[in-house]
Amino acid sequence: MKGDFARVSFDPSLHYSQVFQQQGRVLLEADWNEQGQIQLQLLRTLVRDLVGPCWGAGSGFAITVSTTNADGSNKPLPLTDWQLAPGHFYVDGILCVNEAACTLAQQPNAPTPDYGVADGKSGFENPPKGYALWLDVWERHLCALEAPGIADVALDGVDTATRAQVVWQLRVLDQPRAQQQLDDVSAALKTRQQAADNPADVAAIKQQLAELAALRKSLDGGGQANASPCETVRQLLDARATYALPRLRAELGPHEADDDPCVIAADARYRGMENQLYRVEIHQGGPAGAASFKWSRENGSVVFAVIRSELGATADDGSAPLTVTLAGTGRDTRLGLAANDWVELVDDRYTLGQRAYPLLQVLAIDPANASVTLNVPKNTTPWPLSDDPRQHPLLRRWDQRAAVDAQGVLAVAEGDAIALENGIEITFEPGGLYATGDYWLIPARVAGDGQLDWPSANGAAVALPPRGRHHYAVLGISGEGGYDECCCRFDSLCQWLQAKRRQPAGASAVLASGAAVAAPSTVKKTRARPAKKAAKANG
Repeated sequence: MKGDFARVSFDPSLHYSQVFQQQGRVLLEADWNEQGQIQLQLLRTLVRDLVGPCWGAGSGFAITVSTTNADGSNKPLPLTDWQLAPGHFYVDGILCVNEAACTLAQQPNAPTPDYGVADGKSGFENPPKGYALWLDVWERHLCALEAPGIADVALDGVDTATRAQVVWQLRVLDQPRAQQQLDDVSAALKTRQQAADNPADVAAIKQQLAELAALRKSLDGGGQANASPCETVRQLLDARATYALPRLRAELGPHEADDDPCVIAADARYRGMENQLYRVEIHQGGPAGAASFKWSRENGSVVFAVIRSELGATADDGSAPLTVTLAGTGRDTRLGLAANDWVELVDDRYTLGQRAYPLLQVLAIDPANASVTLNVPKNTTPWPLSDDPRQHPLLRRWDQRAAVDAQGVLAVAEGDAIALENGIEITFEPGGLYATGDYWLIPARVAGDGQLDWPSANGAAVALPPRGRHHYAVLGISGEGGYDECCCRFDSLCQWLQAKRRQPAGASAVLASGAAVAAPSTVKKTRARPAKKAAKANG
């Protein structure tokens, strides 16, 4: 949610059911947003509790893997041509909509190619021998520059509210990637175990490592005889969230004294001159040491529409200037650009691909021509920003300056306090596995002698998991025995009742027993397969 918000106040653990406006009071955007999130949380929780974490409505998102020949026989289709049916699918209560039938290679909001990157257009051209198909579901925040239709032209370019958009992407998971995921989660858990100083925590982590070992055994085909391949993949996709979700603490550090021993350091306080909503976002994912992050004092909301970009001639040191022409350079200096700022080139392909290309540093600004010159260092490949306005090319400003690497970001170092600015310090807890797009929000307030709106317990800041969660669902598994669907399917209650009326009297006692309120649809169900054989086929 890279919007110009004062704060994001919704907390599901508080179990609030409604926001009440009071007469004569100031109306804050956080109150309005929290009311919407309360209702959304209620609706999605109801859908999940009533039906299940992932299911299709009727034939929605059903996959067709073959076509019928003239003689009536079935002809298998290549993975790129597998058909995805239109309709609705629910993941953790989130509605996913496929507006029209499409192939896997032509799905909307196409993800970063998992396979065939060098020689394929979609990533589905060169699938592995056995694999699972799964949905990656997340909410994308859109401002008026990314979704021009939400702005009213009568306001002459002044933006108002923003939007959240549900994005679903059908992806592929194979055995090597599954094993790498387990290796990364196990390594993060062992790091957390080494840092633990409480015997109870050590014992709990030891049990989690045993659970991961059992999951690895099931993946290799050596699990229990009644282990479900679909359930194994579900557990694998949720392994990071279950065992290795990163956590961060934000607090205020004391002001450093100068070399004069008579000068005492000031108390810890926020020393900014304005209220800010700081955003700490993971840039490159992975374990600590490989992961990196960036931060913004404006929640990453300072963006500029790009009209065109042009890479200049290479200099003697191997660097090259990149001239980017903007639609405007900002309303004021606080929300504008300055020399030495670090910026990120972004468009729809970059966002939907969940990319993490190097940030570039501003060399010069030409306000008269609304252009900026960026430095592209030697051996650095910038994101090939689209000049197509339909791809909504943007330039996004980030505010880190000190201790950045050649890509303009900072390394994730766990256990040590990292200073941002104005007294704000963050600490990544040991044992996290980071993903591109994970983020934390830190509201900083001038009032109260400079405070952070961050939860604490027993006088210490609480470590929180990241926002920006992704939700996963397994659609099916493909191996030597063909393709098996994993998800549940339900027709509407009305359709089920109509089918019930067409049955002969006494044909079903389901209604009489009250055992079900909805019946599975007639879409092909998951075939039972031997667990060991299915697991070897990437179950």
